[in-house]
Amino acid sequence: MPYAIACLLLLAALPAAGNPLHTEIEAIRAAKDSLLKDPDNSPLLPADRAQFAGLAYYPIDLDYRLRGEFHIYGRQRQIDVPNTDGTYTPLERYGRFVSAWNGKDFWLEVYRSPETGIAEIFFKDATNGQTTYGGGRYARLTRNPDNTYLVDFNNSYNPYCDYNPAYICPLPPPQNHLSFPIAAGELKYGMDLAE
Repeated sequence: MPYAIACLLLLAALPAAGNPLHTEIEAIRAAKDSLLKDPDNSPLLPADRAQFAGLAYYPIDLDYRLRGEFHIYGRQRQIDVPNTDGTYTPLERYGRFVSAWNGKDFWLEVYRSPETGIAEIFFKDATNGQTTYGGGRYARLTRNPDNTYLVDFNNSYNPYCDYNPAYICPLPPPQNHLSFPIAAGELKYGMDLAE
């Protein structure tokens, strides 16, 4: 089972009522570490997996749980999204997530996999190449019971190609390059803020 799908299934299995957000985010992170240790599903190189002690993250900051509107495109079409190796991945241009950060509006384009139906955002920000993977990160779009939408950047994650150069990963489109830092979520592989 692919890593991203397994993480989403683990997220869906967490109890919603009475589960503090910090505990939920920590549980998701622990589940990811467990998957990365699994020899049948891990994207890590075998030598790295043997000494893998867990991924590194920014401290949880609930300010990076951004609510917003989701505008589904009236005409959804499949496009070829560029990959890290120069090839393309077919994905559906699904819509726009519209929110605000520090009082400034922004939007991010959302893509949906035709195979899994999972809606994701591929993004870059001012941390890339410093504390986070230079190629950008991914985040999941979720729908709230009140029909607003949420992107929790505390759960943003690196593509497989950060762990292993043999993987091919979709790149964030230019319109998803944020001018501000997203100091939340997964750090680049092998990075530790304490260093």
